[in-house]
Amino acid sequence: MTEASGSAILRLHSGQRIVDALFEAHPQRMSRAEVARATGLSKPTVSALMADLESAGLVRVAEDDSRSGSIGRPATLYELVPSAGHCVVADVGATRLLVGLADLLGNVIAEVETESGPDARAALSTLVRVVSSMVTASDSPCHAVCVGVPGIYRPRLDRVEQSLSLPGFEDLAVAEYLSEEFGTSVFVENDVNLAALGELACLRDEEGGGDFAAVFAGTGIGLGLVVDGELYRGGTGSAGELGSLIVSWPHEGTAPVTLEDVASAPSIRKRLGQAVEEGRESALDLAADVGEIFAAASRGDAAAAAVLDEVASAMALAVSHLCLIADPTRIVFGGPVGADPLFVATVRDRLAGLVAVAPELMASSLGERATLIGAASMAQRHVRDSLIAKVLGAQL
Repeated sequence: MTEASGSAILRLHSGQRIVDALFEAHPQRMSRAEVARATGLSKPTVSALMADLESAGLVRVAEDDSRSGSIGRPATLYELVPSAGHCVVADVGATRLLVGLADLLGNVIAEVETESGPDARAALSTLVRVVSSMVTASDSPCHAVCVGVPGIYRPRLDRVEQSLSLPGFEDLAVAEYLSEEFGTSVFVENDVNLAALGELACLRDEEGGGDFAAVFAGTGIGLGLVVDGELYRGGTGSAGELGSLIVSWPHEGTAPVTLEDVASAPSIRKRLGQAVEEGRESALDLAADVGEIFAAASRGDAAAAAVLDEVASAMALAVSHLCLIADPTRIVFGGPVGADPLFVATVRDRLAGLVAVAPELMASSLGERATLIGAASMAQRHVRDSLIAKVLGAQL
């Protein structure tokens, strides 16, 4: 019995090494000889396991399995089957719920956007309903669920805290609730942390892409830190609360001013009205959104230009502290405020006077999908580590 169990464990371990090699090689295909060299396994072991994986539908012979310029009979090339399973991914926002299905390679292949509802419980209920419909339309098993939430997630407590934009998380065990609904592994993470993983997926092949910060500024302001390709969450999971950083010390009898008080979208709109009241001219409607304010600033609108200067200066001050503490090589700005190219350029200009060596600053290209893409990336990581146990374990 012990010998059989040991043999089964060895088989699973060898199968995991093969799948890891195929994941690492993607989108390139691999021959059995190449798999053997990459894994250190014998050719007979590789051949037997590749046959089992192909029979299970996880691996297939590539349609175009020939290589140009080869002499003699070309080797058969293998690749993973992306549609052999899927993951449910979701971005639970204050007003918007974005739900998707991702394949085994982390590609989001289907998306649905709907309203979150008035509170967290309504949002999760809607999430379950939307996912049930999407999964029914899919003919592959669901291996994991990954959900981004607007607050600090405490894994040991299974609780979301400080979700100011979407109330009602206080008495919800999110992972437990979703596990019961979906019957599979569930991973919950702060939405900005997942957005940082989304940016990492885009920067993966670039030098320094595994060591950066992602600042997302919209209704609130959050920070995701990626160190050596991994999220840094801090000792209690609350690292990245950049919006709470004090950017102006209070005078006697006044409250401190945080970055979020200055550079969040609601604060920017409020500041436009204040700038007009102070006598700065503007052709803007006082209900203008952030994009319109920044665009007007580029045209020389006095009130809008004053707002942009104040906002960028506050962000540059906060980023200078981040540089002194974490020294990121690159900072990606996302969200309705952060991803504006003029905003990033102005922050870059203000930051130059605050630090000796400034990191590269860039605007996100992912838009509102950053968290969803990051959720797909996190789910794919977990699925990759457990896939072989599910596929080959069923045969033991």
